[in-house]
Amino acid sequence: MEIQKNVFVDGLHQKPILVDIYFQANQTPKPVIIFAHGFKGFKDWGHFDLVAREFANQNFAFVKFNFSHNGTTPENPLSFNDLEAFGHNNFSIELDDLKSVMNFILGEKSPLSSTEITREQLYLLGHSRGGGIVILKAREDERVKKIVTWASVNEFGKFWPEETIEEWKENGVLFVENARTG
Repeated sequence: MEIQKNVFVDGLHQKPILVDIYFQANQTPKPVIIFAHGFKGFKDWGHFDLVAREFANQNFAFVKFNFSHNGTTPENPLSFNDLEAFGHNNFSIELDDLKSVMNFILGEKSPLSSTEITREQLYLLGHSRGGGIVILKAREDERVKKIVTWASVNEFGKFWPEETIEEWKENGVLFVENARTG
């Protein structure tokens, strides 16, 4: 199995996107799965490496990435260090990041050659809020042929009670406890 960890992809919002790529280098064109993590998540959390390996063992090219404003940095992809970026994250940035990853993987500078992937078989997999993001991306980008969601959000407006949303609108900011690092 070939594994390329922490590949830099240029994002549209002045922050790089870190990408991991898993595939069997067997000169057999395979579908591409791009995985999107959830809110306060990151590409290396929990069992995501095992998931990537299993999909690669089943002859998929599996790509997982960190959203550019998820709070991690390229220097510390496992730590929640960039609170400023996290505070400016939004759905539009995440949709742009996913598009950047898709363009990179399917583009001319892709580390995956046409002997290894079938560019016409692009699938998205999203966990939690990442599930909502892949649903939105599939709706707006015809390159996406299939989607799967794991424990996905089904409505973005249901995260917080109405009072919290009103306070957010009034103050222009919503503070979220950092439950990852305390």
